[in-house]
Amino acid sequence: MTLIPSRTNFTMSAASVLSDIKKGGNEKRNEFVWVNQERVYAIGLLATGSPQHAQEITIATFRNAFASIKQGLPKKDNELTIWDWLSQFVVEACAEYHAQNSDPPAEQDIDPAADGSANMEWETTVLLGVQRIKRCLGSLPEDQQKVFYLRHHLDLNYDQISIVLNQSVEMTMASLFRARVQIVKCLGRG
Repeated sequence: MTLIPSRTNFTMSAASVLSDIKKGGNEKRNEFVWVNQERVYAIGLLATGSPQHAQEITIATFRNAFASIKQGLPKKDNELTIWDWLSQFVVEACAEYHAQNSDPPAEQDIDPAADGSANMEWETTVLLGVQRIKRCLGSLPEDQQKVFYLRHHLDLNYDQISIVLNQSVEMTMASLFRARVQIVKCLGRG
């Protein structure tokens, strides 16, 4: 039995998981926190750079998520996954943190069309060795590593990433595009 859940656990139906939590009481809530806390904390840490603030974001995320269960559950026929549902609360907690502790995102004149990022819909698929991928990811600048991790490992969309990192959507798209290009180049060099 593994302690860290696989990615497939995050694609379960929100309606069924939340229904189980509502029926199961504290035991089910604790299990839900156990399975999801690492992912939520990772986003909080990327958003703040501080373990203490990441912990506060994690607590706020679960507090707000559990409070919303009392107000109602998603419909059974809704295709919302449990991660899609929970990620809303993580992003809201990050936005609240930035509103209280950060300056607004800097306005920058970035033209996504200039580097092709505006038209890019493809996902980088890497089936080469884990060590090569880690080396390539490690060679990226820190801002590109964060964006790549939030998009490809934690499944956040551009809007969510921009809120978590307190930057414009255009800056997020450009950073992700540049990260993907650098990874492809790095993997191509072998």
